[in-house]
Amino acid sequence: MKTIENTYPSPKKYFTVTKKDINNNNALLTNVLYNEMENFVKNIIVLHKETVVPTPKLYKLQVLKNAFLNDKLLLKSQIIKYNTSELHLLTKVMLHTNTNDTICKAVFKFPLITPNVMAS
Repeated sequence: MKTIENTYPSPKKYFTVTKKDINNNNALLTNVLYNEMENFVKNIIVLHKETVVPTPKLYKLQVLKNAFLNDKLLLKSQIIKYNTSELHLLTKVMLHTNTNDTICKAVFKFPLITPNVMAS
């Protein structure tokens, strides 16, 4: 039996924590982290705006650890649900040096655009 292999690479983006992104304890501000994640998924979806509404709705957010000044972060995304009405993207933020060290996970929902069916 033959299987079909998914050759589409998982989208990714790198982000370095700078002085403007941190609080007094040198930890990454949560709103900056969220904005990076939201912009990341928007940029993925904008390529498919004819089938997906490009406005993400946050479904689930888990902040697991802090990131700190000068940390280089890797954002990755994958489809975890796709049906006739919506698309769910899981986005993970990890330390670039150790991809097993997850900083944050979020699931964004995107409604699908249903084609208008003409009655005859």
